[in-house]
Amino acid sequence: MTRKEFEKLRFAIESEKFQDNFSDPVSYGIQRAAFEREKFTKLIAAGQEVMNMQTTRAKMEQWKRQLARATQSQERFERLREDIAGSRRDAVSA
Repeated sequence: MTRKEFEKLRFAIESEKFQDNFSDPVSYGIQRAAFEREKFTKLIAAGQEVMNMQTTRAKMEQWKRQLARATQSQERFERLREDIAGSRRDAVSA
């Protein structure tokens, strides 16, 4: 892949918009983090095709850090959802 092709692909991936139609903030957070994870995974994969550029390597490191943060965020929201579901079960059984 040439640098020009990579830049076109990078721009297309980065301009993807998240479709939000969630009324529950926790579900929104989980889906948003999953969307971000998918986007950064695509960017990293595209960057590996033109790894010989120093700026691309730097961008890939940035995307890897952002991917890790999105993963942590998704895990946090999933734990929160489980806690809320558990507290609802406890309230119903009480």
